Amino acid sequence: MIKKIILTTCLLTVALSSFSCSKKKEEKSNAEIAYTKAMKKLKDREFVSAAEAFSKIDDDYPFSKWAVKAQTMAVYAYYKEEDYNKLISTVDDFIRLNPANSDVSYMLYMKGRAFFNQIPEIDRAQDNTHEASATFRELIARFPDSQYSEDARKKLSYIDEHLAGAKMSIGRYEIRNKNYVGAIGNFTEVTERYRLTSQVPEAYFRLTEIYYKIGIKKEALAAFNNLKSTFPNSEWKNLATKIDPELFQ
Repeated sequence: MIKKIILTTCLLTVALSSFSCSKKKEEKSNAEIAYTKAMKKLKDREFVSAAEAFSKIDDDYPFSKWAVKAQTMAVYAYYKEEDYNKLISTVDDFIRLNPANSDVSYMLYMKGRAFFNQIPEIDRAQDNTHEASATFRELIARFPDSQYSEDARKKLSYIDEHLAGAKMSIGRYEIRNKNYVGAIGNFTEVTERYRLTSQVPEAYFRLTEIYYKIGIKKEALAAFNNLKSTFPNSEWKNLATKIDPELFQ
């Protein structure tokens, strides 16, 4: 009797094990089929339906190897469709659930590009520009040798130039409205935070001009000396000299 029970238990265990393996194989097969179909939609440039199909793979087969691949391809499809909100949401979910995955660098890069593609003119709010900067800097800090980091660095140069230009635009507006304290703050930020951009010579000139206008000649001279020593051949240095040829030599 005992032998019969043991035999029955063993047979049941084997049967359940076989069923589990069979189910896993079937799930893997179905996930792969779904992935192949989604890829076809992507190749046919059906970006919306491709993104939806890739996202569904993650919902239906979350523990399969195809789930991770599908999420990266969903992000690409959202990018091609320019659905940046869904792209960013997908990336954030992916990184939260897979912080150590090798595809995190790619996901950060695509998120950065999504914000980068939405950078507005310099006279608009620069929220997307700041987000692009933060995302690319995170990518470079975490994955300095990633294949995506080189392009991220190039884009950061443009971003810094753009943000510096935005600060200069605000500063000029504040000069026109005689908000000299606000203007000084913006021009100073350009010289300190964006010191590698082409906006710096004018920023020093504007600081020289403002400080001289409000009678703080010591600060005006300090700003001019920075301009002269750092950019000796700049047209802005020549303009600053004309403000007071005796003081600014």
